[in-house]
Amino acid sequence: ALVIIAVVVAAFSLANRDSQNNADSEQAKVNSTFVLKVGNDLQSAVNRAIADGADPANINTQIVFTGASNATNLNLFDTTLRYLTEPNFPATALADSTDPVVYGWETPVGVTGVGGTGAEQIINFNNVAEDVCVRINNAVNGTLVTAPPPGTFAAAIGLSPAWREGCVGSAGAFSYFRVVVTDAV
Repeated sequence: ALVIIAVVVAAFSLANRDSQNNADSEQAKVNSTFVLKVGNDLQSAVNRAIADGADPANINTQIVFTGASNATNLNLFDTTLRYLTEPNFPATALADSTDPVVYGWETPVGVTGVGGTGAEQIINFNNVAEDVCVRINNAVNGTLVTAPPPGTFAAAIGLSPAWREGCVGSAGAFSYFRVVVTDAV
């Protein structure tokens, strides 16, 4: 009887652990979908800014993410311009829920297989949780969910085929990136 009780308790324990792992995996999938939607929203906002007259070749210096918009800078999150509302990330999507998400630009660079020979404008933001980063790469680049993200942006665009969207980093510092303008420079 004791052996049977021990087996039943062990089975419940294993089932509970599997349920937690499944829940964590599902949470990472949901969060990766949120991050990818933010990337898509950033793309749409950049497209609208270009349609309104922003110069694609200088978009990485014209578009900012903090401060007021003025004659030379356009803040995508400026509430009066309404290009984009700053996203409110779920804490489980972030590597550190107490750190802010910081948006920025990669140095324009040609990404093999994207557009022609010009350099691409690439937007990024940090503080993405590792499990979310892995799921992003799985969704957009077909990597295995057991594969670690490339360590750097340069490594991601150096892959074959080069990534135009994804997540990179290591040691708790992961960032999402997306090509938003091709052949801009």
